[in-house]
Amino acid sequence: MGKKILDSKILYVVLSVLISLSVWIWLTSRDENRERQPFNNLPVTFEEVDILEDRSLMIVNQNVTASIAVRATPLVLATLSNDPPRLTANVANITTEGVHVVNYRVVLPASVRETDVEIIYGGSGGLSGSTVKVEVARFLQRDVPIRGEFKGSVAQGYLAGDAEDFMFSPGVLTISGQAELVNQVSYAKVVVDGEELTENVEKGLPFQLIGASGDPLDLNVSCAVDEIYTVFPIRATAEIPLEVKLIEGGGLRASDVAVELSAPSIMVAGTKEAVAALVNEGAVTLAAIDLATLDDEYVRNGGQLTYQIPLPDELENLSGVSEVKADITVKKRVETRTFEVTTRISALGAPEGWRADIITQAVQVKVRGTEALLDELTEESIQVVADLRNINQAAGQYTVPASVRLYSTGTVGEVGVLNPNGCTIVVSLVREE
Repeated sequence: MGKKILDSKILYVVLSVLISLSVWIWLTSRDENRERQPFNNLPVTFEEVDILEDRSLMIVNQNVTASIAVRATPLVLATLSNDPPRLTANVANITTEGVHVVNYRVVLPASVRETDVEIIYGGSGGLSGSTVKVEVARFLQRDVPIRGEFKGSVAQGYLAGDAEDFMFSPGVLTISGQAELVNQVSYAKVVVDGEELTENVEKGLPFQLIGASGDPLDLNVSCAVDEIYTVFPIRATAEIPLEVKLIEGGGLRASDVAVELSAPSIMVAGTKEAVAALVNEGAVTLAAIDLATLDDEYVRNGGQLTYQIPLPDELENLSGVSEVKADITVKKRVETRTFEVTTRISALGAPEGWRADIITQAVQVKVRGTEALLDELTEESIQVVADLRNINQAAGQYTVPASVRLYSTGTVGEVGVLNPNGCTIVVSLVREE
């Protein structure tokens, strides 16, 4: 059995390989077999950079490289080929702007000892390190404003916002870097585009850094964000009529009065929902005039009233007209007569257990209408009724509001009381026994 193993060709091959490998390792590990290998353009890592930032300084030429050569055995060089040396330079001693010469040192992989290699810097040996040039400038961080520009188009019936309508998050852009470059920036510009827009723009957008001349800048500075969340309004528009509503009364119908407005309509802008709601209403009502309150001067000679235009907060008046004048003309020929009511004065709604005695003995009531209808009226056609539902439940005399009721063959639009709810009477509240 043992002889067969020794006679095996496979065993002899394996033993030959192991012996050859051992001999090669022994030969290549000897100092007299060291070879030289260059490592070109190794990046230099700067240490203690935060100390420079505390001094408002920064390194301008970040991509500094240096070249070295390493003399070592082939086995060590093979290791370094897979895990090259690193170069580091400490900049803690730099306190001013300008070009500085600093030493760098070679950091070997953990598996390679310093005694295993010889570092060659431009022909000189040793591990004390060599030098590189570092350009240092003043560091600056500042906030610059953000501006927006609209370069798109909107659909028919829509309006793009103004430059003041842009909203940004963040509200300013923080930039940092070499002070000379940072100070060239006046603002950051966001451009909104798109065709036939009907919705607000709400998304993150890229930006450009703009100089004092208004031209874009291509600078090596750092920005706090890559995009700026931008909101830009695209508003619906519509032309909305203005109106003054007339409530018939005092002997006048709405058709008896002509109202001419200085601005018959306005253009509004806002959200689609708000504009659509106003369109569905049909008009913006400036006021409602109760014709029973229209005084005789307006009836005889006409007059002018001024109204502010009321709009919901979510709508904007694009027309620039903030108030409207309404010229009022009464086309119907009417007259006003005063009737003294003495017998038909009453009070309703006295509290339970109390009696209301009427103190007022006469009430002057103005009635307006055509001459024919006024001729038919008598004192018996008019009644004054007080409402005691809100009276204080305590004995005493009270002035209470009263309404006037008119009994006539004509409607309120043909003959009616002026200010039918504008009179008062005095009552005495007495507890019933």
